[in-house]
Amino acid sequence: MKKSITRGEWADLILLLAISLGAFLRFNPTLLAGFAINDGGMFAVMIDDLRTNHYLVPAFTSYNQSEVPFAYPPLGFYFGALAADMLGLDSVQVARWTPAFFASLSIPAFYFLSLRLLRDKYYASLSALFFALTPRAFFWFVMGGGVTRAPGQFFMLLALGAIVRLYREDRRADVVLAGIFGGLAVMSHPEAAAHTLLSAIFLWLVLSRTRVAFMRSVLVALLVLLIAAPWWGTVIRFHGIEPLLRAAQTGENPLAFLHLLFFTFTEEPYMTIIAVLALIGIAHRLVRRDYLLPLWMAIPFFAAGRSATNLVVIPLAMLAALGLAEVVLPALQASGRGDAGQSVQVSPIERNILLYLLLYTVFSAYQFGFQLSGAALSEPERDAMLWVKENTPEDARFLVLSGANSVACDATSEWFPALTGRRSLFTIQGAEWMKGDEFKPFIREAVALQSCAGDDPSCIDGLVDSTEYDYVYLSKVLRAENCAPLVPARTFAYFAARVQGDERYEVAYETDDVMIYRER
Repeated sequence: MKKSITRGEWADLILLLAISLGAFLRFNPTLLAGFAINDGGMFAVMIDDLRTNHYLVPAFTSYNQSEVPFAYPPLGFYFGALAADMLGLDSVQVARWTPAFFASLSIPAFYFLSLRLLRDKYYASLSALFFALTPRAFFWFVMGGGVTRAPGQFFMLLALGAIVRLYREDRRADVVLAGIFGGLAVMSHPEAAAHTLLSAIFLWLVLSRTRVAFMRSVLVALLVLLIAAPWWGTVIRFHGIEPLLRAAQTGENPLAFLHLLFFTFTEEPYMTIIAVLALIGIAHRLVRRDYLLPLWMAIPFFAAGRSATNLVVIPLAMLAALGLAEVVLPALQASGRGDAGQSVQVSPIERNILLYLLLYTVFSAYQFGFQLSGAALSEPERDAMLWVKENTPEDARFLVLSGANSVACDATSEWFPALTGRRSLFTIQGAEWMKGDEFKPFIREAVALQSCAGDDPSCIDGLVDSTEYDYVYLSKVLRAENCAPLVPARTFAYFAARVQGDERYEVAYETDDVMIYRER
């Protein structure tokens, strides 16, 4: 007689699939791209700066010749520099591979957090599977900028797992663990620091609210500050507190709550199965008057600004697991009674539904990753930037026109200073540490400049004085927009034709993809 699969065995298998498939889906986009995805140019330079300065944080980064304070939390750069020196990688390869590595480590870290919150191995494994296969859970973390974002996500999850256990089990050892992991999260990424703090306060309010837990939370906070002191102490020593205050002003998004209203932030390219299961899970939790996960999903949209979706994917994955295990599967049992999560054995219908969901969500996540791979800087552009490095003066100033309408998804503008060593006047990376209140107007100016690629050269004259720059770099083909491929690609043939037909301009370099020119 064929032995039935027990729920514990099924949970182990699901967790193994979550970790292995999740790692594949995180490495595959950069493997397909052949280059770091989207951003990361500034971070690649900062890794080189750290190595050049013998692993001591310099006062400024050499990126874009702009005197940008080296104020970014440096832990990801140290990981990157160590990987480069130990494995013989250059900084571009580091920006290509280390994000996927840490994003993969986040899957088991998430499992331990969900296990402590849900207190059920089967539910935690399902949660880990949904976390592994939700595009939003790895979207921004496998890009080149994931050099810092991915370690931040990993250490945040570890810190929250220790915090949950501290509040539920009152273990003194978790004070130390939460402090260490929280400090490492702060040392990795500013948003990870903000998300960890917001979640910790929320979890204390929901899980504990005792005086003892509060005092231990204070001890955790002091330990976090102590561990992060080498970073914030160095920044204050070199630059004062101003860069930190300026950066804190750049994360607002008053319309973030609309993501919660329309519930499309999972980024699933076809049927939004995980989002629908999460909505079912929310309804089920509310009916049972268990508000922890629904509130944890809602609050970041009002408190965490533009990065809220990177945090809410954590409770969303757990809610999707609960929606499936406590609502959908019991409703589909042949008897129509009982909870699928209570039976020791896994029924055939439950097994078949889970297999279908697994196949579909893997296909969906793979397709998303395939599309994301198209957001990398193209080889013709890398060749053009090499030409700039070898054939223009070191102090040359450039206007870089990519035609992109999103400064967050403009690989050309970010990677240009990193690969050429030349100044790009309207590259925004690093400006958050310098401009403060002027940061948003600067972004608007940068977006307006990019729109000129769809017009003609005279458009630039209304935005920038010609004495402020020496060359214009025009990406003649826009293959991706908002980090998604454009099919067909958008071209800027009219702009290029106007340059070629006007004797005021001298073309210094041209291919089918790139034109570089200057005024005579």
